[in-house]
Amino acid sequence: MHAAPYSSVAASTPTKALLVSAALAAVQTGLFLLLLPALATLAPAAPPLYALVASANTALPMLARILTRGAGTATITAGITTVMVVAFSPIGILSAVPLLTAGAVFDLVAWKGAVSTRRLVLGAAAVGVALFVISLAVFSPEHLVPGMLMATLIGRLAGEAVIAVTVSATVRLLRRAGVGR
Repeated sequence: MHAAPYSSVAASTPTKALLVSAALAAVQTGLFLLLLPALATLAPAAPPLYALVASANTALPMLARILTRGAGTATITAGITTVMVVAFSPIGILSAVPLLTAGAVFDLVAWKGAVSTRRLVLGAAAVGVALFVISLAVFSPEHLVPGMLMATLIGRLAGEAVIAVTVSATVRLLRRAGVGR
């Protein structure tokens, strides 16, 4: 009995997506570790500014999902990033919650196939809201006031909007160069 024939392209797509995810996770880990000292200073002093800057930690999982067009690749990229951050950072396992939440939320919004500009923007906004909600658990009591909360939500949404624009521009440049077609 012979096995059904299959396309070599179809067989290599999952491996290719995993390799792209791993490569982007390595870059994301470097960015995360680079930003960590600044974020540690900003978090207690200026939560809205922290929210704006910390949005950079969602960029490469989004990029992975768009480049690979594979359902779940934002979460896979975030998961690989988490493993590497746990290994190299004092923040350790605490990084898992925001990283994996961002990847999972973006994957849920993007779901299957190519990610349109509309879904990219919606996904980035959903990630911003989800990460804002998560951050409420670590807010100090003096920051749990309406003005600070609103400014932090705006900072998170603005940061994710910048990330969406950056990811979109990066995808265009990479595709023009022949990557991710």
